[in-house]
Amino acid sequence: MDWRSAVQEGIYPVAFAAKMTEMTNARVASWFRARSQSTLAPAIITPYEPVKGQLIMPFLALVESRFVARFRKHGLSLQTIRKVAKKLRQKHDLLHPFATQSRFRTDGRRIMMEIADDEERRLLDIMTDEWAFPSVIEPSLFDSVVYVDDIAVRMHPFPEFSHVIIDPKYALGRPIIDEGFIPTRTLASAYLAEGDLEAVAD
Repeated sequence: MDWRSAVQEGIYPVAFAAKMTEMTNARVASWFRARSQSTLAPAIITPYEPVKGQLIMPFLALVESRFVARFRKHGLSLQTIRKVAKKLRQKHDLLHPFATQSRFRTDGRRIMMEIADDEERRLLDIMTDEWAFPSVIEPSLFDSVVYVDDIAVRMHPFPEFSHVIIDPKYALGRPIIDEGFIPTRTLASAYLAEGDLEAVAD
């Protein structure tokens, strides 16, 4: 494994993804496993081999895990998500299709992709390639990802803490503050040591 390249892409264990998605470790790990006796690939693919038996993933797979978590919370089966992921990978030749700038939506049964057509945004049912009715679709699932050239490069994981970002270019991809790029763990440790928010801010 090329660790130098891997570090630049961010390396995250299942436990970190579970915390970001408010799911259990076992649930998140299941998204990276293919179903036995099935031709379907996992819902999310990681190019990394496990380290000491622990599953690890790059930043783009972490972004995808948040999409899959939202799909699951809206009632979509893992089987459906696997089918959609497989079709998107084949159609667009992408390893991480849910980490692109395409806006995915769901009505609890299907996954739609928002497509701009002659300045009008329409929704396409990914599995049937049929246009969907916008009135039955919830708003875009995930607006806290920053994209460059259609690929996710940064994430704001906590809407209530807008200054916290996850960017694989900084602090090995761990959560940081966007001003000064200080790891949130450093700030938390400083607060535990000082016991005073103003002192830590200074």
